[in-house]
Amino acid sequence: MMNPAPREERLHIRTSPSEKALLARAAKARHLNVSQFVLQTSLDAAKSIVREENTIWVDAEEYDWLSNLLEEPPRELPELRRLLNEPVVWNG
Repeated sequence: MMNPAPREERLHIRTSPSEKALLARAAKARHLNVSQFVLQTSLDAAKSIVREENTIWVDAEEYDWLSNLLEEPPRELPELRRLLNEPVVWNG
């Protein structure tokens, strides 16, 4: 198993006593300390949000349209072919 990267960054949050007590209770239920619980729960939520942001949702009609479009043979685009064959400016 790979060792995780060393944790060098610190994150500070402010909370009310009742919020901290709730976090402590939840952390205890998971056999974690509050810092471990907050970090793990936050990372799980962050991964879920990023996954949602990288997912494209379409209805059945849009899916069928897109699937059909992807199944079509490629079209020849002469202007694009010409641009791709031109020398690039950074190669001088």
